[in-house]
Amino acid sequence: MEARREITKRMRTAATSNDDDATSQGSAGGGPAASSAVAVSTAATEMAGEEMAMVAASEAEVVGSAETEENVQRILLAIDNFTRKVSEMLDSGRAMFKDLAADFEDRLCTIHKERVEKWEEEIRELRARDAANEQTRTVLHNAQLQLFHIRQ
Repeated sequence: MEARREITKRMRTAATSNDDDATSQGSAGGGPAASSAVAVSTAATEMAGEEMAMVAASEAEVVGSAETEENVQRILLAIDNFTRKVSEMLDSGRAMFKDLAADFEDRLCTIHKERVEKWEEEIRELRARDAANEQTRTVLHNAQLQLFHIRQ
């Protein structure tokens, strides 16, 4: 980064000094000075291009350094570990919910069965009372008829 700044600074300085040279020589009436300014400017640009290429190459080396690769590998390893943990958590969550769902289903079925059995018992008791009441009513009705016949 600093190398780029240095190159940019050199290019500006070279361009400014070339412009100053061209202006001073041009005002003196020298035609060849303008062409030499272009040549100097072109040389400065070529030099800057080469320096930029060198900086880019050194940056490529920095990016590909062993330390950077170590850090990249460490991050990739962390990603793999995190992915594995998430996968394990999903699997254990699925198993837990499957077990929980089975327990819930069993418990709900048990509650339903107990409630239905309770209601069926109530129905049996109601029918037994009804049968007892019917017997009692029949006995009372017979008693009434006998009493009615006795009175007559």
